[in-house]
Order: sequence, then structure tokens, then C-alpha cells
Amino acid sequence: MGLKRRWIEVHRLTISGLEDGTAYGSFLRDTRNKIKTLENTVRDQGGKSHALYEAKVIKSRLRLRFFSYTTGYRPDILNTDGYAIEPNPLADSQTGVEWTHVLGARVNGRYILLCEKVQSGIWPSSIESYLQWMIDKVHGQEWVGEDDDDENITVSLEPEAGAAFVKRIDDLTRVRLATVRTVRPNPGWKDLENELAGEADDSKAHKADVTMTARREASLSKTKGIVGAIKRMFTSKELDYAAIEGEREDGQKDHFTTKNLVERKRLSLKLDEGGQVDHSDAWARLGEMMDQQD
Repeated sequence: MGLKRRWIEVHRLTISGLEDGTAYGSFLRDTRNKIKTLENTVRDQGGKSHALYEAKVIKSRLRLRFFSYTTGYRPDILNTDGYAIEPNPLADSQTGVEWTHVLGARVNGRYILLCEKVQSGIWPSSIESYLQWMIDKVHGQEWVGEDDDDENITVSLEPEAGAAFVKRIDDLTRVRLATVRTVRPNPGWKDLENELAGEADDSKAHKADVTMTARREASLSKTKGIVGAIKRMFTSKELDYAAIEGEREDGQKDHFTTKNLVERKRLSLKLDEGGQVDHSDAWARLGEMMDQQD
């Protein structure tokens, strides 16, 4: 049995608008199970089709198994007995699928999704919009309560920055611009106790971005102010999206975000007889990785 090396990315899930105490895993499982036919779970996005095949909660951990496909994609077949190119035997209505495994759990006050990065599968950036689409499809534009302060259910999936993000900040000789985003109701929302955060609350905003720019030929402090806040939020696992622009010691400009420096780990996953990742092994390896999250 062969092995497949796959990157597993760490993302933080926030769902605002739910009643207090609602478990994310049970909510997403129950939402998926309200869709009775597999066909109705299919969403076309970016030239591909994605579907949430199943959603389960096992030992308080959410298992999401997606499949992705491209309609009409039937490449020619190589017969290695004689190395002859043959037409694809699939019918017009048939196509291959790629599986993507996602494991969710609450860890130290935040809800983490470990997302398998599959080249032809559904990527984390599309998982956010897929879950929002599924929730809207099942729950419509319903309000959680009857008061004016109630809000629609809104999904946010933000990458959890790896240690390389802070190191790259420290390697800059000058920080010219810094942006930080907080997502309600994450703990970091209350860390930005300023006028903008207050206005965001009053506006019922789901996300709030704060950007600060250094004076000409100057630098933002790397230990205080907005950059210091970004570092503190990173240390306390409360950092959502952040972006930094600055200059390195060699004078070259640098720009990076938490999205391109996401926390990730490469796992070796067993393959089944069909050459695809074995589902049982994927859940076992993702479970081990989840055990290591802090």
C-alpha cells in the first residue's frame, strides 16, 4: 500500500448568529443532514463542483468529507500492458472525484479546522463559501431571534498563522503598514478596544479591519501599537487575518499575510487499492495532529 504526502492546514472557524451554547460540529452535521439528496449538496465554484458527502461528529470531533469533480472530464487512458493509449471507458454522465478530509474540534476556546490540501479538491478558501451556501440553503435568511439585535448566521474561516509569520515581522528593518482583522465573536474582537471596534459593534459588523501606516521614512513599532497587538494576539491564539508591509535589511520590500504563512504540517497518508487516500487512515492522522494543537 502506497503513501501520499499531503499538506494539512490549520484554520479557525467562527460562526456568528448562533444561539449561545450551540456546538459548531452538531450544527453543521444537522444542517448537512437536512439536505436529503446528494445532488442538492453540489455547488459549482470556479469551474469545479464540490459536495459535502458526509458530516459526522465522533467523540466530539467534526468530520467533513467533501468530494470534487469536473463535469465532462474524461482523459484518455494509458494501458501499461503494451503502453497503448485508449479512450476513456466512462460514460458522458460519469467522472472521477477527489476527496478532501476536514477535521474540526474546539481547542482552548477556539474552533479549529484541519483542512487537507488537495490540488483538485476543495480548498479552505472555498470551504468557507461552501458552508455559508449550505447554511443559507437550509436555513434561508432566518433570524435567530425576534429582536432587532439578532443577526443572520455568518461563517468565517481564517488561517491560523504559523511561527514564520512573527519571525518574518522581526526580520524587517522597517514596518510601513500593518492590518489586523478580528471576527466576531472571537476573543480578539474585544482586544481592539478603540473607536473603530465600538462602531463595528454598533453596526453589527461581522469583521473589522484596522490598518495603520507609518509616517514617511519612519517605521511602526514592532513591540507596541498595532504590531505589538498582532504579536500578542498570535501568542494567545486570538489572531485572525493580518497583513504586513515593510522593508528587509537588504532594502527589498516585503509583503506577507497570515494566509500565505498559515500553520501547516505535511502528513503521509495511506492509499487504498484505487490509489486514493484511505479514509480511515486520513481520520487517524488528522486526529493525531489535532491532539497536538494548543
